[in-house]
Amino acid sequence: MKKSYLRRALVFILAGTMALSLMGCGGEKESPSRDTSKEATSGEKTSNEETKKEATTGEQKVIKFMHRFPDEPYNSFIEGKLHEYEASHPDIKFKITSAQNQEYKEKIKVVVGGEDTPDIFFSWVGDFTYRFIRENLILDLTPYFEADPEWKDSLIESQMKQYTTEDGMIYGVPFRLDCKLFFYNADIFEQNDLKVPTTFDELIDVCEKLKAAGITPISFGNMEPWSASHYIGTLNQICVPDDVREKDYKPTSGEFTHPGYVEALEYYQKLLPYMTENPNGVKPDMGRTTFAMGNAGMYYAELIEIPYIKMENPDMKFGMFKFPEIVGAEGNQDILTGVPEGFVVSSKTKYPDECVEFLKWFLGKEVGTEQCQEIGWFNAAKGTTEGLTDQALLDGYNVIMESKAMGAWLDNALYSTVVDEYLTAVSDLTNGDITPKKVMARIQKKAVEAQTLVGAGSTK
Repeated sequence: MKKSYLRRALVFILAGTMALSLMGCGGEKESPSRDTSKEATSGEKTSNEETKKEATTGEQKVIKFMHRFPDEPYNSFIEGKLHEYEASHPDIKFKITSAQNQEYKEKIKVVVGGEDTPDIFFSWVGDFTYRFIRENLILDLTPYFEADPEWKDSLIESQMKQYTTEDGMIYGVPFRLDCKLFFYNADIFEQNDLKVPTTFDELIDVCEKLKAAGITPISFGNMEPWSASHYIGTLNQICVPDDVREKDYKPTSGEFTHPGYVEALEYYQKLLPYMTENPNGVKPDMGRTTFAMGNAGMYYAELIEIPYIKMENPDMKFGMFKFPEIVGAEGNQDILTGVPEGFVVSSKTKYPDECVEFLKWFLGKEVGTEQCQEIGWFNAAKGTTEGLTDQALLDGYNVIMESKAMGAWLDNALYSTVVDEYLTAVSDLTNGDITPKKVMARIQKKAVEAQTLVGAGSTK
């Protein structure tokens, strides 16, 4: 395959301009956000007054586009494609803004619904976007798909399902596919005669042997608490029956009283002695770097982290395996944690047809093929892996394609106030300041409050 995404990234590193980070439902290393909201393709500034004038005179249609990938080479790829589209569509001009993960989450909650709402913006699967849908702030894409069966057929059904509500509304299109897998250092495993674990007990046994050899078994950083939520979300899926979990994850009916939630936290506790010391003081991206530099045996990673690991250590040999089975657990062992992340269109846009036409191209096969070749991320279009030879990327992609079911990131699946409490409480648990039962008591209280808030029409 082309190695352009590695070469390009290394240039940025050598120049000292790259701030490596990870998002994932995830999170990215915080750095000043890049605001290109006043940049036009000609380099001229576009004020709000100019935007209104252009929109009403028909001279040019200004589409506000907001994303959360200001780091390189991802920012350059995205903005390069937007400018490429402008060049072939002279009537379109993009007004681009971007921000890092956490800052983006806060900004988008404020601007959506206001006068400066982006026409197209990045958003996550689950209640993070449902809050906007409840207020009729997201454009229903269903009629567009019904009118263009060829577009619908060109996208991977299992991934589009994630951007479809229970009542059939298609509200977004994936920009990148993702999932959570354990990565392991192949050399460390070979040197210590270790086999890839298939059960949780085997995982603990591998951790014991690594620890005895003086090697950190699992690299982990939870300074940004979304990181621990990936563990908890996976364990909830394994320990809690599907029907119970689905009911609890809905803000109108959540109770979280099933004992499986406590069990999930207890299994998380069993892993803590084998993780990076004081993980609440370590940033998630440093956990990845520790693994990439060969200083830990394993790392619970997202598929989209493969390019980062290759940038940090191009010579590293690593393998991947799914979260091991917990024998006797009541939940679903077949769910793969991780869902696509993509773009939605504001219901307030003056240019719905133009926005949709752009997404057909930007999130289609042509751009998707370039995307995986250049920056190592897959979109949901079929056939984008043609010509790809990077086996690690192909292995991760195939895991997603072969998965029986996928589960949304916990911090995006739940109602905002419940999420906040979960993240804080699990952080306390990670510090050893609270028990699993007390964690869930706090969650149960917030779940009851959420039912009232949603009933009152809150968009939190």
